[in-house]
Parts: sequence; C-alpha cells; structure tokens
Amino acid sequence: MAEEGFPFSRDSKDYQQGIALMRKVLGDSDAKQVEGLLDHPLFGDYIGWMFSKTWGALYARTELSVRERSLVLMGTDMALGREGPLKDHIRGALFGGLSPEQVMEALFQAGIYVGVPSLPMAMRVMGEVLAERDQKQSVAAARPHTTERMKMDDLGVRLGPINHVAMAVKDWKSAAQGYASMMGLKTWRIMDISTDMMTQAEYYGEPAEFRWISAFAMQGNTLLELCEPVSGKTVFADFVDQHGDGMQHVGDLSHQNPQELVKQYTSNGVKVGNYCNIGGMIELHYLDTRDQLGGMFLEVVTPATYAQIADMGEDFTFE
Repeated sequence: MAEEGFPFSRDSKDYQQGIALMRKVLGDSDAKQVEGLLDHPLFGDYIGWMFSKTWGALYARTELSVRERSLVLMGTDMALGREGPLKDHIRGALFGGLSPEQVMEALFQAGIYVGVPSLPMAMRVMGEVLAERDQKQSVAAARPHTTERMKMDDLGVRLGPINHVAMAVKDWKSAAQGYASMMGLKTWRIMDISTDMMTQAEYYGEPAEFRWISAFAMQGNTLLELCEPVSGKTVFADFVDQHGDGMQHVGDLSHQNPQELVKQYTSNGVKVGNYCNIGGMIELHYLDTRDQLGGMFLEVVTPATYAQIADMGEDFTFE
C-alpha cells in the first residue's frame, strides 16, 4: 500500500473521467485490467495516481481530440521502441475516425524522422491491432439476433401516419434558406400567427398572448414547418431558449377524429402546451408528449387539414 495520505482516490474526477475514456476508446477489458491493478497492496495507489494524471487529467482535455493525441504519441512510441503504448495509441487513432490507411501513413511519416528501423516494429503492431479488431467484428457478426421485450401500458391511442414535421428556429428565413440550398425547397408559405386572430389562446391551461411566424413547405407528402417565436409564451420559444434550433413537434394532420385523440391523451396525463382557437374554425393543440416521445411535442389539428398548406398567408421564394 502507498504511504498514508498519498493523493489518489477512485472517487476523484480525474480517475472517473479517465476510466470512462479508456473504456470508451480501448474497451471494457483494458479498463478492467487497470481496475484490477488498483487493488495491489504495494503499488495500487501509485498506478491509480499515474492513470488519473494521464488518462484523466491529460487525455480527457478537450484542447486536443483523442485522435490528435494518439497521432502525436505514435511517433514518440516508435522513437522509444514502446510496442504496448504504440498499440494503444493506434487503437485510439482508429477510434478517433482515422482509416487504417491514414494510420499507416502517419506511422510511415514518423518512421522516416525517428529512424527507419522503427517501421517494421510499427507495421507488426499495426497488423496485430487490425487482426484483433477483425476478430471482434467477426464474433459480433456471429452472435444470434435477439429480441428484447418489456411490458408497457397500452393507452389504445393510435395516431396514424406522421405527415407533419416542425422545427423551432430563431430565424425562419435563415433556416428556410438552408432547405432551399440543400433540398430545393425554394417557395415557402409564410403565416404570421398571433392571439389577435384567436378567440381563445392558452399556455399550459392559462390565458396567454403570444405570436410566432410559421413558414410551410411540402416535401413529398410531408408538410414541413419552421416556427419562429416572436413574443409571449409559446412552446417554440421554450424550445429555442433551451436547445436552439431543432425538431420540436410532429403530427398526423389527417386523423379522422382529432378531438377524441386529444381527449385520450390528456386523460392520461398529457398536458397541452399551447392551445389556439383561430376564429372558431381551427383548433391547434400542441401536446407536451416529451416524456413519452423522446423529447418531442405532438400537434393535433381540428378539423383535419390533411397536411396541406392552408390557403392563407403569403408566399416567399428564394431566387
């Protein structure tokens, strides 16, 4: 055992992030080897301290990626003739996204500078790393397919096909320009939606005033929407404040009985984030299903709009 007061603890931040990084880069087997060495009565704490300072305090720093650190250290390993560390650093480079060809090029480059005799050793170690990787992949491929099952409460609610996808964005025009460039969606229907046009407007059950801009475009049979919050309390403003731009809600806008759908969801504890009654003709329900649908809201519209762009607003086209 190291002397009393030696500065190492398995609960330290450096050790915890170091062992997590090793498990991620080199695998569970290597991490367990380190954990086993920590139990040695004579040098366990010394190994723990050195490991914490290298893998934890140094390798986990974000100034350089694992791939970049591995490339730096591969040349050092070759110069010093250290086969074991070279193997780990080659594995780190591959984990970081380099191809075997790129790693081989780096080894060749380093070998020219540190000494050509180091190349045969490096190529042999590289071959061992690739052979081990191929063996693991073969074992994984040979495993039989399994199906995991778990019990759940079936609410009996069937949404139907998803034909509407909406993003909450800081700037609809900037976001739409990206869709125009990458997907050819150059024309968008712009609607300025506010409580001025509503007979009833709510935010989580409380009367509210708000405004947002929606930009619509069709991609095949899917209605895309970009929602830019302008003022007041909306689920779009909440999303942008918390996450920035991103996918905020989906919907089946052709459901035959949307009111019953809302009733079934809310009776099972789902809250309505925003409710909008537009002139007594259209009702928008933004259901807060984040806990049930992996962070996603669900929009239900009454009556069904069949995922068509409404005949209102103005078109905006990118040239």
